[in-house]
Amino acid sequence: MKDITLCHPRLQTLAAKLSEECRKQGLKIKIGDTFRTKAEQDELYAQGRTKPGQIVTKAPGGNYSSYHQWGTAFDIYRADGKGAYYDDDGFFTKVGRIGTSIGLEWGGDWKGMPDKPHFQLPDWGSSTAGIKKLYATPMEFMRTWVPKQQPEGWVRDAAGWWYRNEDGTWPAMRWRLIDHHWYLFGTTGYMITGWVQWDGEKTGAGDWYYLEEAGEFQGACWHERADGKGGLERWYV
Repeated sequence: MKDITLCHPRLQTLAAKLSEECRKQGLKIKIGDTFRTKAEQDELYAQGRTKPGQIVTKAPGGNYSSYHQWGTAFDIYRADGKGAYYDDDGFFTKVGRIGTSIGLEWGGDWKGMPDKPHFQLPDWGSSTAGIKKLYATPMEFMRTWVPKQQPEGWVRDAAGWWYRNEDGTWPAMRWRLIDHHWYLFGTTGYMITGWVQWDGEKTGAGDWYYLEEAGEFQGACWHERADGKGGLERWYV
């Protein structure tokens, strides 16, 4: 994806600062790849292996080994008409030095596979081993971005819908009544849709439910009656 607003708030700030500092020095850049889903990372990993092209990453999507999947990295490209990745004049090194001066880690400094268009937050080291010890998945990490003073309500991110409580927490592995509708939330707090078994404590056992997969009542098991009397009726399947 090429949307920096999907990334960590501090990375958004530093990306804007990098662009501004480069502009001041006559270096025209634009933001390229930002957050990547597992599917997007797998597609890139296949390049040069099972698909044509040159190998450009060592990180398959399934093990979350790219900081792009954590929303803490972005790539740039050259935007002055000389070619997106033309570097015979040392363009990317100049941009890289600006990036490191404002607090970013630059991929051009890597020894194994230098990546000059790449920048990331340096907090957890060059590999994702450190961040994975703290947060099992990118989704759990992204939850920490949300300030607790944010209003209660539905939130949609790259992984799906979840519900933010007033204190910043979220329901997980439980039903929750929201606006006269019952919703079931999974282990990571995301709203479950489609067929699911639930025994009151875990999925995969107990009664079967069908939670609407799309439309006005997406995820809902109960809804307001159509007779306007304010009661509730259950969808039986």
